Amino acid sequence: MSYTALRTVSGSDAGTWWSAVRDSDRAPPPVAALLSGRTRIEVSREEASAAIAWAATLPGWSDADPRPLLVHQGERRD
Repeated sequence: MSYTALRTVSGSDAGTWWSAVRDSDRAPPPVAALLSGRTRIEVSREEASAAIAWAATLPGWSDADPRPLLVHQGERRD
């Protein structure tokens, strides 16, 4: 069974972007969960796409290398 996770990227130089997220009152729930300190949250593919699309609208996203968030597709090992 597969899953989709939205993850933070350690080592990303994205201070401007994270500041913009903190200043926003419209962060999608998965991004808000990451802002609260989580490093990974399982989401639907649609939620992941929407979160990345929203994230890309904020200042600092395009300048961050690597980007501060990524979508991970994985397989569960049950």
